[in-house]
Amino acid sequence: MIVLVPVSMFRVSYQVAQGRPYSRLERRVLEAIAAGEGVTLTSLCDTFRVHERLMVEAVVTLVGAGWVAVTNGREATFVLTDEGQKACTSGQDPASVTVLAASPCTVIFDRTTGQLARRGEVPTVVEKEARLDLNPCTPERILRTSLDESQIQKLLPRPSGAWVRSIDRPRLVTFRRYVAVRVDLAEQSLVGLPRGWHQALAPEIFAVAAQRQEEDEGGVTFEHVAEKSPVAVVATGRGVTATAEQAPGAPGTPPSPVASASPVAPRAGATAGAPRITPLLIAQRGGPSPGSAARPSPSAAIPAFPWLDEERPEWAEDTYPPLSSEAVLFSAVSGAKEHDHLLLEALSTARRHVLISSPVVTRDGLDRMSEAVHGAVARGVRVDVLHGAADGDPTTEGVVNLLNKLGYEAARGKGRDLLKPVRRPTGSGAGLLLFDRDGGALEGVVGDHAWCGSPAADVSRSVHLGGSEFMAQLARAAAGLWAWSGDPDSADRWRRVAIRCQDATAIASARGNGAKDQVPVELIVDDEHTGMVNARSDEEYAYFGAAHRHDDGLTVGVRGLTVVLRRADTYPAPA
Repeated sequence: MIVLVPVSMFRVSYQVAQGRPYSRLERRVLEAIAAGEGVTLTSLCDTFRVHERLMVEAVVTLVGAGWVAVTNGREATFVLTDEGQKACTSGQDPASVTVLAASPCTVIFDRTTGQLARRGEVPTVVEKEARLDLNPCTPERILRTSLDESQIQKLLPRPSGAWVRSIDRPRLVTFRRYVAVRVDLAEQSLVGLPRGWHQALAPEIFAVAAQRQEEDEGGVTFEHVAEKSPVAVVATGRGVTATAEQAPGAPGTPPSPVASASPVAPRAGATAGAPRITPLLIAQRGGPSPGSAARPSPSAAIPAFPWLDEERPEWAEDTYPPLSSEAVLFSAVSGAKEHDHLLLEALSTARRHVLISSPVVTRDGLDRMSEAVHGAVARGVRVDVLHGAADGDPTTEGVVNLLNKLGYEAARGKGRDLLKPVRRPTGSGAGLLLFDRDGGALEGVVGDHAWCGSPAADVSRSVHLGGSEFMAQLARAAAGLWAWSGDPDSADRWRRVAIRCQDATAIASARGNGAKDQVPVELIVDDEHTGMVNARSDEEYAYFGAAHRHDDGLTVGVRGLTVVLRRADTYPAPA
């Protein structure tokens, strides 16, 4: 039996970047600028005896990295910045980042459970080829006309050693395509789903297939003898079966079909027990030509979805890299007391950024953190406060008024720029805390704790993580929350934070001094949670996060964040 899964397609344009050590010329130019005064482009060309074009490229690279500044005058001169001075005195080779435009990628979005896959991971068919009049379809429960970068960043292909640096807004290409899945109810097996979709979609597909089988078995089966064919074909609700050749008029010979019978019997308005042709009797994937009343001959029939019969289909090859990332594990956090202590520490030590995203917000929660927020804003730290929903009093408008007042008291006219409350609830169940330390390194806490909610019992759980590679993903998730709430400027600010984290990862890798003792992690965003309904922490994996159903009339789905962390004692032994 074939069951269809409705999907949408989004086209994504993006850029990839890669870190590289500076060339010898760039290193020597940096040293020459440090040693001289009034260094100009002409003097550098004379010193190194290279073409001006090569020298321009070297200087532009150093300026772009923030190592060299240009001063005004009759002829532009170059001087080192503070960062450039540190690079020269440290004796460490600097590194740069190269950015390239990648080929656009198309992703497939499942409209039943919200799963995502690359287009190359599974074939899809248009509505006409899907034959909705013959094949049952899973229900459409997810409504999305747009995606944000935090949902798709891990799906985008990139060369080895490179990372996704920036992502344009995904563009909806079509929402009228389908994935065909072959179902065997007896064996409880599925063929045709992309990797990672089975857990979420298998129950839905089996339920639809079982319902169709029950409908078919409750009706009257019919038999059909193909004209000009010595093989009798018995068509039932279970499929098509070829039987042994029978002589005309022999006992058990099926009757001839009715000439006026339509080759496709619409389900809507069909009489009880009316026969239904299976896809294997379709002469062409597109169906019979308009006006054709005769059922196609089985001798000319071909499978509607032939790729499902391939023993080792090309689309099923595991050609994509693992989706997991790596992060530095600091600690697990449990209970209201530990979470409150960590929040106060973040607000009191942050250098530039603090983002607090809470599933709910209450007056008690705001009062509990107001003093620490006041102190952070007074130091010039930018504090973002987001919530999924307002729990009674105050309303979202009341939250904005309270925080605007707090910001003004802390920093006067700059208060509204530094303390940013969300003006439209995110609808997300995410419990997220992001902050940077004195050294500038970003840290994140992900779990189910309501940072701005009422004190809860000691049941909330989170995980405290670091590492620039994974922090870039969390920063993009923060950008997605702001974009959802209708604040593109704040979203762009967190995208820039993500880019800085990614650049730091690449430069550290190019220098050979990346973070040690990192653990494999994966970030689950929004509708991906549908596939984790029964996920629980076990001996191998731990889950930290939260999500809940969201329906605002325009979009329907699941909103939230979860970190899946592999426990250290389950790593495979080195070869």
